[in-house]
Amino acid sequence: MQTRLWRGRRFDLVGWLLLGSVLLVWWRWSSLGWHARGMILAAYGIVFGLVMLRPALRTRGLLTAGVQAEGTVVGAEQKTRTQRNDVVTYDYYPRVQFTTPDGRQVVFTSGLGSPNQPEMGDRLRVRFRPGHPEQAEVDQAATWMLRAAFGVLGGLGLLIAGVVVYGQEPDYVSTGVTTNVEGTGQVRAVPANGRIGETLRVYDEVGDAQLEVTVARLRFSTEDPLGQPEHGLFMGAYVRLYAVADEPDELAIAALVGGRYYDGDAIAGSTAFEPSLDYVTLESGERVSGWLVFDVPARHGQLVLRDLDEKTVGVWKY
Repeated sequence: MQTRLWRGRRFDLVGWLLLGSVLLVWWRWSSLGWHARGMILAAYGIVFGLVMLRPALRTRGLLTAGVQAEGTVVGAEQKTRTQRNDVVTYDYYPRVQFTTPDGRQVVFTSGLGSPNQPEMGDRLRVRFRPGHPEQAEVDQAATWMLRAAFGVLGGLGLLIAGVVVYGQEPDYVSTGVTTNVEGTGQVRAVPANGRIGETLRVYDEVGDAQLEVTVARLRFSTEDPLGQPEHGLFMGAYVRLYAVADEPDELAIAALVGGRYYDGDAIAGSTAFEPSLDYVTLESGERVSGWLVFDVPARHGQLVLRDLDEKTVGVWKY
């Protein structure tokens, strides 16, 4: 009787679910803050470690307490390992048959794969649970040690990365200030470039710091209680402002998509994007935060910070 263990299918299912969540997080990664990124990495580390360690420890218990028998390789399960430039490589998982003391014949597929195809008829020692002989494995320590090592190192690495990212200070991307080549003493501000979650420190024309502006995260919606978006999507940008100087220069944020600007305007009464960002006069050390809402045609573009002369002083890519 050939038996494929349910735990193998369950392991594959968990793997696909993790892959789906990784793709989702990758898609939304640029809109997440540092704390959110750190917690996600730490969570992946814990889940990865548990997923890899549980079957490894179960296999170790089987090899420690299981009944020993002599098995024969009767085939192999082939799985694609890599596929690059029309060259496909495979791993082979031997199918082994053995006979229990009561005369029952059992066939199982080992969880230990190898790039080398096993030879038919090879003899292998196996271990199985007395009451459930279909739960069997090749009697080699590597069947659980490799998984355990991979789980510990991979999970611990992600966990450490999560802790480091969580405790990371916001990235301050400052506008550069340069003197013109004629030596007149005039200066100009070079636009700062960042990603969602980074803080841009904005300077005036003479090089004095004015504001620290953070676009912490983005959120998209296809409708609002007050109506439908004209261009396709409502995009909410959660913005934090910190005044470095008294009464800093006024600035405006617009979305740039496909070479066209879309101005941000908080939608009054919206339940999708609250609280809205209030336009107030700030004194040095004061902070304010809230949502700006843009009606945009796509999920990818730039948020552009401009002064009253419509000069670009900062850009966030999303």
